[in-house]
Amino acid sequence: MADAPRLKNVSLMDLCRAQAQPFHQLAAGDAQKERVLRTLAGTEIVPYRAAPMYCGRVKNALIFGKSYVSAEPLRGVFYGQSHRDYSTEEFVKFYAREIVDEQRPHPEVTQECCFLGGLSGNVRFFGHFIFEFLYRLVAFDMVGVLGRFPLVVFDDVPEAWVSFIELYGVPRERMLRIRQHPAPQFSAAWVTGCPNYLGVDGVNYWLWDDGILNMHADLRHKALAGAPPGPKRVFIGRRDAKHRRLLNEDALWQMLEAEGFVYPDFVGLSAAEQIRLVGAAEIIVTVGGSGGAMTHFAPENCAIIEILPAHLAGVLGSLGFAAVLNQTYHRLPAQVVDDGKERGMENDLTVDIGLVRQYLRAAVQQIP
Repeated sequence: MADAPRLKNVSLMDLCRAQAQPFHQLAAGDAQKERVLRTLAGTEIVPYRAAPMYCGRVKNALIFGKSYVSAEPLRGVFYGQSHRDYSTEEFVKFYAREIVDEQRPHPEVTQECCFLGGLSGNVRFFGHFIFEFLYRLVAFDMVGVLGRFPLVVFDDVPEAWVSFIELYGVPRERMLRIRQHPAPQFSAAWVTGCPNYLGVDGVNYWLWDDGILNMHADLRHKALAGAPPGPKRVFIGRRDAKHRRLLNEDALWQMLEAEGFVYPDFVGLSAAEQIRLVGAAEIIVTVGGSGGAMTHFAPENCAIIEILPAHLAGVLGSLGFAAVLNQTYHRLPAQVVDDGKERGMENDLTVDIGLVRQYLRAAVQQIP
């Protein structure tokens, strides 16, 4: 008889039901919404979907990264991050960077806890941390378990990112900092779905509105209370980026500086200090990348101008936040530099500075 497959694909709801554990559906995810997008081609309507969101408790489970739970030795459970049923082969290939269950021994966590994790495989970008992980705190809060149990955070999550968790209300002494590999085994752990993600059709983005709105209001309130107002015009560039660099960024910054913009350096700052730098912004010009995640903490009436290569939509980022927060969003396509690379996430860019100036004038006219 052939060995049983090492992996199986089961929703978190089915796993909780099989284990007689609590499961909470926080958002049904059945609404399609629209967002106005302004580009060189004019005004477009971009659809997005409200993401389903859930939180449940699992017992005697190995947990790999953000989206993989194993309730049986050498078998795994994919708990429905993207509404796709993966075959075993697809699953292993797609999540190979997270699945290391051959390594022994698995560290055991006997305390009941909430599992945040914090990174996925080789992903080490601030934008992913904000978009895919931070909002899980809201889910744990809504279920009523965040304040009752320790929060598991992988030990390679940068300290500056941990400060966002602290600002939300989880002190460091209530965080369990553990290694991601080999996968930890939990006696009892609360886990959630992924709050925001790209659908398998590659077109629809799924956004958890309640998570974005609650986190936006909570962290802004805590960071800005009693603080002096920050700058009105902010530029978020990619000066130190290793890829998708804006090659004429110096010339762009020279123009923006003359228009009263500031170019903040977020490195080494606490969450509250970072939020204060964008917390009063009326206009933010950002070069598409993880740093653009800070537009999430800008005011609801802020105008966002995002510079992106023409082949990237960029919905999981500033446009996604703007869609929920009702910020004004302008997408400014940049030109890809022909360096022999295929069109993808790493192409370097140049931008027409005259077009940036044109977009900037339009944004200024819309300021209340």
